[in-house]
Amino acid sequence: MERTRLNVPPVASAFPGDAVQNLRRFTPRTFWLVTLAAAALLGTLVAVPQWLSKQARMDVLRSHVAEIAELAANVVDGDLHRQLLDPANYTPELYERALEPLVRFHSAAPEVFYIYTMKAQGRQSFFVLDTAASSKLATRHALRPSAYMEPFVPLDKEPDPDYLQRIASGETYVYPTFQKDDYGIFLSGHTPIYDSHGRYSGFVGVDFDTAYYIAREARFQMISIGTLAAALLIALLIGYFAARYHYAIIHRLREQYDLSIRDDLTQLLNRRGALAAVRHALRAQASSYAIILVDVDDLKGLNDSHGHAAGDEFLIKVATAIRASVRGTDICARLGGDEFMIFATGCDVDAATEIARHILTRVFSKDSTPGRSHFGVSIGIDVTYEPGEEFIHMYRRADEALYRAKDDGRNRFVVFDATLMTATAAIRVAGGTVER
Repeated sequence: MERTRLNVPPVASAFPGDAVQNLRRFTPRTFWLVTLAAAALLGTLVAVPQWLSKQARMDVLRSHVAEIAELAANVVDGDLHRQLLDPANYTPELYERALEPLVRFHSAAPEVFYIYTMKAQGRQSFFVLDTAASSKLATRHALRPSAYMEPFVPLDKEPDPDYLQRIASGETYVYPTFQKDDYGIFLSGHTPIYDSHGRYSGFVGVDFDTAYYIAREARFQMISIGTLAAALLIALLIGYFAARYHYAIIHRLREQYDLSIRDDLTQLLNRRGALAAVRHALRAQASSYAIILVDVDDLKGLNDSHGHAAGDEFLIKVATAIRASVRGTDICARLGGDEFMIFATGCDVDAATEIARHILTRVFSKDSTPGRSHFGVSIGIDVTYEPGEEFIHMYRRADEALYRAKDDGRNRFVVFDATLMTATAAIRVAGGTVER
C-alpha cells in the first residue's frame, strides 16, 4: 500500500467547473445496472398497457369494419343480387342496377378501400359485384376491379376455415387481423345479404388497408414513443441518483476507513493501517525488504519539562522528517506514542541507512527550538533479502537494533546484521552520531 494523504470530504464550491465535477461523482457500474433494471421495469409497466391498448384499438377497428359491412349490406338490393348469383341471369344492365347503390355508399365512405359482394360455393367464394368496376365511383385509391364470378384466392392461411358457413348462418365475420391476397393486405369484414323473402343471397365484403390502420395508430404511436422516452429518462435519473448515493456511501466508508487507519496527530498510518499495508507489500516479490523503527528519546521528559503541546509538536516534526526522507512507495506509520516505523520494499542496507541519516539530520536541523535540541530519536534498522520472510521476525530484529542504539547513547541508528546475527557497533553520521 502506498502512502496516501488523508482523504477529506470535498468542499462545495460556487465555481461552475467544480459543480460539473461534483455531478460526475457517481459509480458507473451501479449507474448502468440500476438504469437497466429500472428501464426493464418501467419499460414493462409502459409496454404492457400500450400492448393491451393496441389490442383494444384493434378490437375497436374490427367493430368499425363490422359496422361498415352491415351498412353496406343494407344498401344492396337483395332481390337483384339473388338474380346475379346465377350467371345465366347476368346482363350488364342488371349488373349496373345492382351495383349503383353500393357505388354511392362507397363514394360516401372514402376510408374504405374495396367494397364488393360475393357468393359462396362449397369452400370457394366468387366475386359478384365490385364497386371498383364502376366509372362513377369517387375514391382516392387506385383500385383493380374484380371480374364477375372471378374466384377469390387468399394468400394467407385462412384463420377460420368455416367462416363462409358462419356468414351464411347470419353472422357478420371480421378477420382477426390483416390478411394478404392478390389485391393487397386488408382487414376485411363480411355480412350476409338477404332478399325480400329473407333468403340468404350472398354477402358483402369491405376491405380496409394497412394505411388506414397506420394513420389511426400514428397519434397513439407518438404517445407510445413519448411515454417510452419518458420511462427511459426516468430510468436514467433513477440510475444516476442510485449511483450517486452508492458513490457517497462508498466514499464515506473509504473516508471512515482512511480515518481508522491513520494517526490523528501526524496523519501517518497507525498500527492497524501499517500492518494492513505491510501485508499487502509482502505479497509482491521484491529483491529486499527494510524495516526502520524510529523512537523518540525520552518523550515523557519532553512532555514533563515543556508540556504536552511541545511533545506533540516534536512528534509532528519527526513525522515531517520521515515523510521528507522516504520514497513515495515506502510505508510510514506511527505505531504508538513515541514509536514510528518505515517499511520499504526493494530497499537495501545502503538505502535504509541513507533514510536514517536524513531523518536524524532533519530532526536536529539548525532551526531546532532552543532548549529542546537535546531531545532526539533512536533508529533501528533490519534489512532482509529472504523471500517469504515474516514481518514479526523483521520487526523483532529492528527492535533489537533500536534498543542497541538507545543503549549506545541515543541519537543514532544501528543496523541489525542478519548474516552474523549480531548488532553492529553504533554508526555515526560521518561516523555515526549527528553532532548538536
